[in-house]
Amino acid sequence: MIRPKLNRSLLLLAFIGVALYMGITALYGLQTDESKNADNPSMTKQQAAQSAAAFITERYNIKDVQTYVVYQSKKTRSGYMQKEHLSEAYNKVYGERFPIDYYQVSVKDATNRRQFTVEVNYTNSKVFGWMETTNTSSTISKHKADILAKQEIRQQGLNPDDFIAVDKPEILGEQPAGTTLYYEKKTEPIGEARLQVEVQFDDANLTGYSVLFSLPASHQIWLNQQDRSASLMTWVSMGFTAIMAIIALIYAIKYRKTMKFRRGLLLTAIFLAIYISNNYNLYPAFRAMSGAGSSELAIQAIIIFMNLVTVLLALSLYLSLVAGSGLWQSIGQPKWPLWKDNRFGHDVFHGMGRGYLLALFILGVQQVLFYVGEVSFDVWAVNDPSDSVLNMVEPRLFPMMAWVAAISEEATFRLLGIILFKKLFRSNFIAVLIPSIIWAASHTQYPIYPVYTRLIEVTVIGIILGYVFLKYGFITAVFAHACMDSILMGLSLFSLGHVSNVLAGMLYVLLPALIGLLLAWLHGKRRSPLIPGESPPHLEVL
Repeated sequence: MIRPKLNRSLLLLAFIGVALYMGITALYGLQTDESKNADNPSMTKQQAAQSAAAFITERYNIKDVQTYVVYQSKKTRSGYMQKEHLSEAYNKVYGERFPIDYYQVSVKDATNRRQFTVEVNYTNSKVFGWMETTNTSSTISKHKADILAKQEIRQQGLNPDDFIAVDKPEILGEQPAGTTLYYEKKTEPIGEARLQVEVQFDDANLTGYSVLFSLPASHQIWLNQQDRSASLMTWVSMGFTAIMAIIALIYAIKYRKTMKFRRGLLLTAIFLAIYISNNYNLYPAFRAMSGAGSSELAIQAIIIFMNLVTVLLALSLYLSLVAGSGLWQSIGQPKWPLWKDNRFGHDVFHGMGRGYLLALFILGVQQVLFYVGEVSFDVWAVNDPSDSVLNMVEPRLFPMMAWVAAISEEATFRLLGIILFKKLFRSNFIAVLIPSIIWAASHTQYPIYPVYTRLIEVTVIGIILGYVFLKYGFITAVFAHACMDSILMGLSLFSLGHVSNVLAGMLYVLLPALIGLLLAWLHGKRRSPLIPGESPPHLEVL
């Protein structure tokens, strides 16, 4: 049995990380001027589907319906309210009636092939908007449409006398088919945002009612600039990553006699299996991103495309593992021990222990960076339906992606990236810094604004992981990354509430320890007996 001695320096760092995390969390708790972005759902997707189906059945006399539920968010509206510190005012006036985060239910008439999108408040099951997505070119007289629209506005609990007719908002883009009218509320603006109502009609009846908010053009311009910057940084990161993969291929071919091409096959297979499984697990997210009118074929095409991209990423990972480990070996500084090495089990066990301690430190540093960014640089974030656990077939599989991130990113930006830039610049700091910036740039597409703050935050974490790699090697870096992400992703399951989700979250937090112990035990079982006269191996400290 392995009985390690704990490293006091890493224990101190872990203690500092926990203290920072708890201290910043306490400071967040003292803030009372801003309310939360959204409550967690207090109703299931099945209840939302029933509410939407009942509404459409009663309103349009449709009985044989099929439903599908996804989580959605009014991201642009949420961003404006947070940027201008108006979230509390919005929630007080409109939050309960027109929530920013909600369930979107597709309701399809299996007989007549009419299809509707229904917006359901996921805290009280009330329908607050709907729209027929079936294409129609029928029109109705604007006078009759205006009468029906004002009747509906009154029925929805608003005063039609407080509304004036307005032109179609430019942000909506192409005009919907049929007749569509827009109205704006004259009172109770939130900052410069005013409540608007979009009402749609066929040739005789009202077929859609949606609540919008007009936002100032300056905010949309600023947001577009931020998104373009994030997109540019992401493409730059992808470009440098592709160049690194090509260089890895060149090195692998040039030094093929010394490269071990079997190395990395298992990790690449694990990466590929988890990633492709996650692509199918994100089916609801792809439906949410594709829009209400997207066909099943289009969504399946997206998944197939994502799988092809995943295969390319797996190839890049394999090259990083082969070339990276070979290049470090060539300079006499092996960073990734072989399974057949006697110390492999010890390195895995110690790497797991170090990984947890370092993850606690990094999480504390990250929390400080978030707080400083929010207080000093006005950082804010919006919920993103494209990667929410609410938009997954099985949310309890999501934390497995911690290992995808840990394996691929540590292989690409630490195992391979550091040695490439070390050869180029002969400086450990530059060799750690440049891959960290490239890695950080790939994270700027997350909806955190201003986007440059995400670049700074992830670069700092990358520098920490880079020096962890130089001091302790690839295994410790992977475990530190996996522990950090497993803790964050595991805790995200707690928000879903059910006891099974909480237990699954706890399991994922412990999973790096279980994997480390299992690998160390298996390696201990396979190690050959000692040669007569050979001293038993001594355990090195964490």
